Amino acid sequence: MKIAEGKIAVFAGTTEGRVLASRLAGSQVAADVFVATEYGKEEIPKAENLQVHDGRVDEIQMEKLFQEKKYDLILDATHPFAVVVTANIREAAEKTGTPILRILRDKNGERTNVFTAENGPRTFEDDNQKKKITEADMEMPGESAWTETEGISDGSDCRIITVENIQSAVDFLKTTEGPVFVTTGSKELSAFLALPDWETRIYARVLSMPEVVKTCADMGFYGSHLIAMQGPFAEDLNVAMMKAVHARWMVTKESGKAGGFEEKVSAAKKAGVGLVVIGRPVEEGISLEEGIAYLEEHFALGRSAENSGKRQVFLIGTGPGSESYLTGEAKKRLDKCDLIVGASRCVRQLESFHKPVFEAYQPEKIADYLDAHPELQVICGAMSGDTGFYSAAEKLGAVLERRGNYTVEVIPGISSVGYFFAKIRRPWDHAKLFSMHGQAANFALELKRSGSAFILGGGADFYETICGQLIDLGMQETKLFAGENLTLEDEQIFTSTPEEIKGRKAPSLAVLYAEWTGPRRPLSHGISDEAFTRGKVPMTKMEVRTVSVAKLELTENSVLYDVGAGTGSVSVECAGLSDSVKVFAIEKNLEAVELLHENCRKFALTNVKIIAGTAPEALEDLPSPTHVFIGGSSGKMEEVIALCLKKNPETRFVVNLITPESLAAVLEAVKMLPVTEPDLLTLTAARSKKVGSSHLMMGQNPVWIVTFEGNNQGKK
Repeated sequence: MKIAEGKIAVFAGTTEGRVLASRLAGSQVAADVFVATEYGKEEIPKAENLQVHDGRVDEIQMEKLFQEKKYDLILDATHPFAVVVTANIREAAEKTGTPILRILRDKNGERTNVFTAENGPRTFEDDNQKKKITEADMEMPGESAWTETEGISDGSDCRIITVENIQSAVDFLKTTEGPVFVTTGSKELSAFLALPDWETRIYARVLSMPEVVKTCADMGFYGSHLIAMQGPFAEDLNVAMMKAVHARWMVTKESGKAGGFEEKVSAAKKAGVGLVVIGRPVEEGISLEEGIAYLEEHFALGRSAENSGKRQVFLIGTGPGSESYLTGEAKKRLDKCDLIVGASRCVRQLESFHKPVFEAYQPEKIADYLDAHPELQVICGAMSGDTGFYSAAEKLGAVLERRGNYTVEVIPGISSVGYFFAKIRRPWDHAKLFSMHGQAANFALELKRSGSAFILGGGADFYETICGQLIDLGMQETKLFAGENLTLEDEQIFTSTPEEIKGRKAPSLAVLYAEWTGPRRPLSHGISDEAFTRGKVPMTKMEVRTVSVAKLELTENSVLYDVGAGTGSVSVECAGLSDSVKVFAIEKNLEAVELLHENCRKFALTNVKIIAGTAPEALEDLPSPTHVFIGGSSGKMEEVIALCLKKNPETRFVVNLITPESLAAVLEAVKMLPVTEPDLLTLTAARSKKVGSSHLMMGQNPVWIVTFEGNNQGKK
């Protein structure tokens, strides 16, 4: 039966407690949330139905509170090692007959509950075997015993030692040597003072709160031996910290996924550091997911759009670099999130938000981490610049949505493009935009087409690559605007020429905008024959080439085989139409292959792949074609066409022929193959030649141009 309006007490202080408080926020249920510290209070969402209390409450105070409030349910979501607090809550609940649910943290990713939410909360009315745990039980060291487990059996030097309590951990460390990286928190840190050489051996990582740091300093832990940071901590950060202190051992509690236990184990393995693991106390309870399900079933906890049961992910454009260029909406989401994920540079520029971070850029790796940490309900993905301009936002969003447990919202940011063009006082609505991050870019070619182009940098050789293209094409007079580390303290924006900037090492954050005032490349195809580097290799002349390219009817993302490519005039024409066209130039003549490479470099084409070999064998491992141009087939015309049709039954073919025998072979081949009725065109061109004061027309060899397509339906 659902309770329309209930009263609930949540003992929080952990991520599970914060998730439960977030789930209750805004509902019709009145909830008192108890946390131990002022820091814990700040982490609880603000809502009219939530009353947050900070400070420790003992068993007597709890019993009095439970009697006065008459709660419908107690949720104990305290830390797995807060044994005394859990015992006091349970004792007070038993004495007042208040129902209680103990929320457990998953242990190594496995279910830990002994009874389920469907069984209802415990009241302890019939539990005669319950034993109260006292402070004395916690502090009294038993027999010092430890067990070495086979947690890592891959041949690495990492050992895992499991102990029962802090005292046993200290006793074991007395038998070892070398620096110790302690991650158990500040409360038990005093136990390590029993080590004879603790001043030099112990390096403690604790919460970054002033009172914690002061307490540790009063004990004698300060300087390089005290690391004050807020988790969770990714594997790489754990490894870096252990290496920084030259650790031989790490001490940690078996705190499950939410406590970053898995990341500590993997980091220890990577760093070759031994692990001393304080085992988790055995107790009964249910998982966080089951606790939420119980609240939804038994209380009037509706699912709003923001609280649909799915975890919220905001993919945020962080701007060019400086936090000052974040949008107001981005800041609002970052203020309220549980975690920031993203590439190292992006998350580090958001340090002022004081949020836990996970540094990664691979979508699957990020999704796996979030799946492993269900306690993180609101996540912000930090995306460089704007989310719609060469951003990882689209891929990450798609991966998370496929997992089914996330709602994804994209928060755009200020792009480096908009910022940079504002600085150089230029409009950018006309500029072609490129990126060199993990991809090639026909920058110089576009510059010859339109007169201007912008490109995002991609490594230290960024300037050398781009300026090398421009210089090779004789475009030394190009005016360049460069921007480095935009919006940051060491920002530089300057003008240059390709020669001046070519040798400059580019920072990771660099952009270029170029303006070209020289001759433009025509919008139509039809490059003059003289523009190509030529040898003794035959070349398809401009007039025939122009008609043949038109007959191909290429579209965006076409895949073209140029069989018998010769000097590459057809390949160059077709690749120059669009960066999206992929051209495979197949040629068996080694001299022609050299000319192909030279002409592709000359025209700054990165979308042509040259295949030295004979068709059809050289075509076997290539992607399926959408279009095929055949300028020569070495007598294997039918085999070439048949193989291309096998790869793609709808391939479009254009064949150039100069002898009647070759034409007859093609016409005979198409009779036997599933293609449309061929279209035949004879092209004869004549060029003028000046003789004295007159011009004579010199006829070129006639060429047959044959066009047909694959036809699965039979002959038309």
